[in-house]
Amino acid sequence: MARSGKSVTTGDAMPDRSQLIDVDPERRRYEIRKVDLWSVVRTALLFNLAGLGVIVVAGVVIWLLAAALGAISGLEDFLGSLLSAKDFKFASLQILEGFILLGLIMVAISTILVTVATSIYNLFAERLGGVALILVEEYDE
Repeated sequence: MARSGKSVTTGDAMPDRSQLIDVDPERRRYEIRKVDLWSVVRTALLFNLAGLGVIVVAGVVIWLLAAALGAISGLEDFLGSLLSAKDFKFASLQILEGFILLGLIMVAISTILVTVATSIYNLFAERLGGVALILVEEYDE
């Protein structure tokens, strides 16, 4: 890409890539002064829900794998003998429901914290200036 579509030598046509190698890279400075809260809430909520979905699926797969290998029944037998209960069994569905409920609470807390942090950033950026970004356009050979 050439700067403003003008050639380095002629001023009219697009430059050849070999002509752009010796040209200094173009620098642009941007400053992020305000972040839209609604877009942060939506993005954080979707990321957190996606993370919860991944963790729940991984937990179910690990639970099923442990049950297939006999680790769950061995743990149930051990806890049953430790607690002097003959028929100690894990309630798998209740464990999953509790896990999902705890995950949804964590999603809500995380989304609220990200929103509060964005609000604090907006307040400080309004007073002190935002985050400065310097983008450099470089040309490859």
